[in-house]
Amino acid sequence: MVEELSAEIVPAVVLVAYFIVIVIALIAVRRNRAGQIRDRDDIRLEKKFKAKFFRSLTEGFQLESIKTLEDILNIYEAVASLSDEDISYRYGLSRYLREYLVALISKDEKIIPRTTREEDILEWKKLLDRIITENDIQVPYSDLPPLERNILNDITIYLKKGDTGHINDKLKELSRLIKARDGELNRIRKKTDGYLQIALFCLLMSVFAGALAVYLYYKQLGL
Repeated sequence: MVEELSAEIVPAVVLVAYFIVIVIALIAVRRNRAGQIRDRDDIRLEKKFKAKFFRSLTEGFQLESIKTLEDILNIYEAVASLSDEDISYRYGLSRYLREYLVALISKDEKIIPRTTREEDILEWKKLLDRIITENDIQVPYSDLPPLERNILNDITIYLKKGDTGHINDKLKELSRLIKARDGELNRIRKKTDGYLQIALFCLLMSVFAGALAVYLYYKQLGL
């Protein structure tokens, strides 16, 4: 009687365990996939912004409406929908301008029309070089994240004052920040690896549970 009852219960328990394992695996994979989707969405948004910004720059150069850094800032602010407070940092502007400069020099047809004259390209390049230099002077370290940028700006100020004490403090602060960034990156990497390991383990367990359920089923039938 006990053996018959066990033979009936064990397959049911195995199937329940199999179902639980599958659910856990799906959750792990979904979390990992959600992170990947967010990353892809961020990349798509940046590509979309960059394409629009580059197109606006090309149109501005063609119409000869870009003469100063202020003209480019106005375009950048409009395309990025930045407030006055945001634009004061000009985060990423120099990087985008340098990427556009590379496209200009290489005559990338996706950005620079094929009909653009050589003398126009040279003129745009000269103007862009001057604007990038001016932006770097006005807003140094503009391509860095806010925390790192603020620390380096403070160090620059203290260098002019010859304040070595505060410079050392800021360098220590920068060192701690770099370590924190590195630790955060490692945690994200380990977390991603953990999700993959859980998914793999659950997959193996599901295969084992399925095989065991089939074995017990046929054993119960006496085959």
